[in-house]
Amino acid sequence: MGSRKTHGKRAERLRAQGASEADVARIRAPIGLAIGAVSPAEIAVSIMAEITAALRLPPKQQEEAA
Repeated sequence: MGSRKTHGKRAERLRAQGASEADVARIRAPIGLAIGAVSPAEIAVSIMAEITAALRLPPKQQEEAA
């Protein structure tokens, strides 16, 4: 969630608190599929598309969709 910069800071804090690399790697950031979204509605659609892919697609296809 959040921007790459925000995620980087979050990951650093988690590691400092003892989170494993595997745990940190589970966080998806930035959130949303890269569809060129600009407006709030488009960003919401890209986020929901990523959530739907996470729920419905096998892991291999999720990577390809991202």
